[in-house]
Amino acid sequence: MPKIVAQIPDDIYRNINEEIELGIFSDASEAVVSALKKAYARKSRTFLRWLMKKEGITEAEMLKELERIRK
Repeated sequence: MPKIVAQIPDDIYRNINEEIELGIFSDASEAVVSALKKAYARKSRTFLRWLMKKEGITEAEMLKELERIRK
């Protein structure tokens, strides 16, 4: 997996360390990866909602299409 270097604010760093001490994450890398996955999932859902609204697609239509694809 590629590695990156990032600078983060002190308060976020402290939060990450607290979650590691509580056993929520095993290390800082795991915490950051989890946060990035959640952020991108949120971004994807927001984009999908925008696209549905722009194209006039209802939630019912979207669910019906997903059900059709899964078969």
